[in-house]
Amino acid sequence: MTVARDNLDALTGLRFVAAFTIALGHYYQPWLELTGIGMPLFFTLSGFIIHYVYADGFSVGWGRTAGEFAIARFSRIFPLYLVLLLLFFACSKMGTTLATAENFPVMLAYLTGVWTWFPIQVEGHMLQDWEYHISWSVSTELFFYVAYAAVLYRLARLRSIRHCLAILIGFCVVAYAMFYVIYLTRDVWEAGVLRRFPQFAPRTDDFANSFYRWALYISPYARIFEFIGGVLTCQLFRLISPHRMLVRRISSGATAWLAIGMMVVLFGFFRYYGEFNPWLATGNHSLAGFIVNLHMNFLFAPACYLLIFSLAIGGAAIGRFLASRPARLLGDISYSTYLSHPFADRVLMLTGLVVTSTVLHLLAIMVVIYTMSWVLYSIVEVPAKRWLRQMFRPHQLGLTSG
Repeated sequence: MTVARDNLDALTGLRFVAAFTIALGHYYQPWLELTGIGMPLFFTLSGFIIHYVYADGFSVGWGRTAGEFAIARFSRIFPLYLVLLLLFFACSKMGTTLATAENFPVMLAYLTGVWTWFPIQVEGHMLQDWEYHISWSVSTELFFYVAYAAVLYRLARLRSIRHCLAILIGFCVVAYAMFYVIYLTRDVWEAGVLRRFPQFAPRTDDFANSFYRWALYISPYARIFEFIGGVLTCQLFRLISPHRMLVRRISSGATAWLAIGMMVVLFGFFRYYGEFNPWLATGNHSLAGFIVNLHMNFLFAPACYLLIFSLAIGGAAIGRFLASRPARLLGDISYSTYLSHPFADRVLMLTGLVVTSTVLHLLAIMVVIYTMSWVLYSIVEVPAKRWLRQMFRPHQLGLTSG
């Protein structure tokens, strides 16, 4: 069963930061690379929060908690995802294209939210470069939930602070090393994939529609390492937080700013090398190219772990800001912000407002995005979540602990 926990309000506010960086990057192209920070924040936060809420429950009774977990995650993720998916079916070529016997498996993959689990193509495009592509992270996130309920909850068995910290550090080192080996050998393994599946584009010809991009950026198999580290970070927090003297010795403000400093430095390298290094070129095995490649999955993850841990411990000024009521509200609606923000330009056009200034246009877009997010949160997310959780209560499904 789930166990009541204190709210970690600063982490709710951090979700707002993650969604904001993605929306800002998509609508202000000079800062597009900011989305490379937003997605790791979402995935690492997800691992932390899921473990924080459900670790004890899974340890006490797997059966009942798995039922509660499935209901909670479904009611949280699927209503808005499906509403916007149906909107795409109705208002774009997505519906007519998928309403064929040939593409029925693709439609089924969308409806079940598993479309990033496979390198699917439609009309010669990988799905992440096709319709409703913004929902890729939802599908990838669902894979994380399955992995957590099946295996990752067992990380709650770590009982030593030193042991957990050593595992987290070692995990980060091993993840970096693994992705470095993948990077060094990419010319070989990508060539093998293209010989076996010639329908995929080489990364150097069409990166957006390449198997390479799907494997390292979109698929849950590369992104789950961010989530796992989030789970480990939460377990470390769970072990440390009861020791008040130890908590007082941790300078959460300094560690939070250290984490932000790490992100700034890494972001600087990423932007510079991304502009001046041919990071996708065949035969390029440079460290600079590796740093740019790593932005697709694990580059910012360790800094995210440190920031999340610092905010969870509390006491930092930045944490108090993120725990404020406005930041928490924006964090609560962050899922709607993320999924709906691609519609903002269309909504702004419907208003008839013509904005020629880049700054004013960006401000108008942000007003539209957050108004739309609040509306969708209020009329779709909250009512649907409440109704589904009442309808599918664990005891009504006959779920028992054990």
